[in-house]
Amino acid sequence: MSFVLLVSAFSNINPGSNSRMKAIYSQIAGDKIVLTSDFNHRKKQYYSFEEMRHPDQQVLHVPSYNSNIGIKRIWSHIVFARQIKKYLLSLDEKPDVIYCSMPTSSSAYVCAKFCRKNGIKFVIDVIDLWPDSLLPLVKGKTLIKALLYPWTYLTRYAYRSADVIMGESVKYANEAKRYNPKAKIFPIYLGVDTNITNKIKENPTVRLQKPSGEIWIAYAGSLGVSYDFDNLLTAVKNIHGSYKYKLWFVGDGVRRNEIQSYITKYGLNAEITGFLDYEHLLGYLGYCDIAVNIFRDNTKVVYSYKFNDYVAMGCFVLNSLEGETADMVNEYQIGRNFNFSDLPLSMVLDDTIAHWEKYGTWRGNHQRLIDEKLNKEKIYSVVKDIFQT
Repeated sequence: MSFVLLVSAFSNINPGSNSRMKAIYSQIAGDKIVLTSDFNHRKKQYYSFEEMRHPDQQVLHVPSYNSNIGIKRIWSHIVFARQIKKYLLSLDEKPDVIYCSMPTSSSAYVCAKFCRKNGIKFVIDVIDLWPDSLLPLVKGKTLIKALLYPWTYLTRYAYRSADVIMGESVKYANEAKRYNPKAKIFPIYLGVDTNITNKIKENPTVRLQKPSGEIWIAYAGSLGVSYDFDNLLTAVKNIHGSYKYKLWFVGDGVRRNEIQSYITKYGLNAEITGFLDYEHLLGYLGYCDIAVNIFRDNTKVVYSYKFNDYVAMGCFVLNSLEGETADMVNEYQIGRNFNFSDLPLSMVLDDTIAHWEKYGTWRGNHQRLIDEKLNKEKIYSVVKDIFQT
């Protein structure tokens, strides 16, 4: 019977988690161990013992950090990689397969070196294109690129060392394959768990009073630096007074106070929920008509958790991402795409609400997208074959 080691700094396989790791873990037969950290990246605080307790989950202690970009986060990832190396060297029985999600690049590098030395099948899962995806968030890109070269080296070493490349999107998997043409690739979207969404639709996890004729607009997820809240808030300010609406920020993060100040200053009909567990987040989205999938201009992201959740709950999606997400929006008519030049969010949001009698009917189109491309049970069924030795 095979032994599979699964490594990710950001995972939790306990009940209530919607992590990609949990979906992969559930598809693997035989002995398996998940190695993760005790720090909750989303909430920027440590997990409790009960939150992480699982017989197949080993939790490693790492330093905390308050910001998504900064020396403290890099140091936390370095410590996690060191802990991974220490754990690997302590094993009496070597794994048959090691899976490592990326980021982090440092832990993937450690796992790649160990697999090469010991002839172990190495599987990477590209969730984000670090460090390239961070460049749109910082100034002085030429200097930053030079400073990030060691990080880039670790990333590409892991790409080149993989026997199998999984990816959160086709683009991510193909990007890694550029450095390793011989590797097998398996693009696997995050996927919609229809068991969870159907249950919430039948028995809502939250009870809200929604005024008749009011359009509810949602942004769900992290209130962090990767997202263009300036454009979102400006777009909503521009419709204020013209339509009955409410804007929901279903989440929390480092820009909460800044967003709240803007809401107060302009008297917007908007509310921030704070952090919610996954089923309650979906519960709020179930009441919303429109959901905004907005990232910073020039982002490297092509597919996101929030888009997945919007589709799961049947929201009409206004989307800024190019590539695969934009193609899905157009092909399945589940929303509209916008950009940061000739078709801005302000224009698209106003026009969508003005013609809601037409666009509101598109909310029935989501199920075909889920059935054909995003059904979690179907798309993760290939995992069994990936981990065979």
